[in-house]
Amino acid sequence: MKNSRYRLLAVFAHPDDESFGPGGTLARYAAEGVDVHVLIMTDGAVGSVDPDAVEDGADLAEVRARELHQAVDTLGATLHLFHYRDSGMAGSASNQHPDCLVQADRGEAIGRVVRLIRELRPHVVITHDPTGGYFHPDHIAVNEIVTRAFELAGNPSAYPGHLEEGLAPYRPQKLYYTAMPQTFIKWAIRLLRILRKDPTKFGRNGDIDLTRLGTPDEMIHAWIDVGDYLDTKMRAGAAHRSQGGGPGFQRHLPGFVTHRLFGREPFIRAYPTPTSDALVERDLFAGVVPDDSGTSK
Repeated sequence: MKNSRYRLLAVFAHPDDESFGPGGTLARYAAEGVDVHVLIMTDGAVGSVDPDAVEDGADLAEVRARELHQAVDTLGATLHLFHYRDSGMAGSASNQHPDCLVQADRGEAIGRVVRLIRELRPHVVITHDPTGGYFHPDHIAVNEIVTRAFELAGNPSAYPGHLEEGLAPYRPQKLYYTAMPQTFIKWAIRLLRILRKDPTKFGRNGDIDLTRLGTPDEMIHAWIDVGDYLDTKMRAGAAHRSQGGGPGFQRHLPGFVTHRLFGREPFIRAYPTPTSDALVERDLFAGVVPDDSGTSK
């Protein structure tokens, strides 16, 4: 680990979630000296593929692993992998594969995340929101696993075998979920309809219903300014060539429009529970007490 007063652990389901999601936030904190760690739970082997970026017969899990290492290195973070199999979208046959995340022993999966938390001792943890963003089974499972691990990591009675390995109980100070503001989704739906596209069949496979998505704006408790790190985020996203390298339309927008639309990244604060919906943080480490100081950031 880096010699840093602050540590962050971001846990996501698939390769590319770290870049296409809060990549700007991860890049910003890494650049500011925070010890940033990224855990990806599955291999992404069931993801859709850009045929121009992947050779016929290539092992998609291997391709995505190479892309992921490059992306996380670009963000300035340290990568951890759990190698569960991608479960695929809801209702697909892949949901039943014995090695996929949604079929994994839930207690064992939680224990693995508890172990990593006790090893890394992050001050802040980030993961998917309870809907998984767009109701992907793996995203929802990761939210449930990480939330429970966050709760148990500080409990000495939970996974007591860790104590014998020298891993003391440790509870991070803050837990955040990624978010997609409802206002943004509503504008996207309007734009798609103007373009005569169906917002209920969004995405490369037409399997995402935008009308079901979005976090109510009053539930967003943090907006992180990532304007100076959008280029890093886009370079990290571009590493995921098999997934199209990020939103193509964004690469063609004027710089001022890109900053206006994507220059801030939103989060829901899950812990400590906000005492007011009016809470709006500009720093995920606000109020965090580092290990070597009695004062908060």
